[in-house]
Amino acid sequence: QASRVAQPKLFPGGLPIVSPEAMKAVLFATLVGLASAGITCKPVDCKPPFKYQSPEETGTCCPLCWADSIKVPGDRSWAKGVSGGVGMNNNADPILCRDVVC
Repeated sequence: QASRVAQPKLFPGGLPIVSPEAMKAVLFATLVGLASAGITCKPVDCKPPFKYQSPEETGTCCPLCWADSIKVPGDRSWAKGVSGGVGMNNNADPILCRDVVC
């Protein structure tokens, strides 16, 4: 007895019916492939607790070393001396631009 492969359901005109999730996956893979065209990746050697993550797993052009357990504090040293921003231009509409800060 030969095994049967399920045939996809088709719209009139022969277009396949696919789920939105499947379409998102195909579109994402296509976009990553286009963005990665011509990019040459260097080999990575992941040391514990880092683990190798393939481009297919991460959606990137190149593999990554990833660790869920490592917490790195953000470097905010560049923000020392930075003020809270610049207030609204005096000529701006006071209603439309209320509380604006750049």
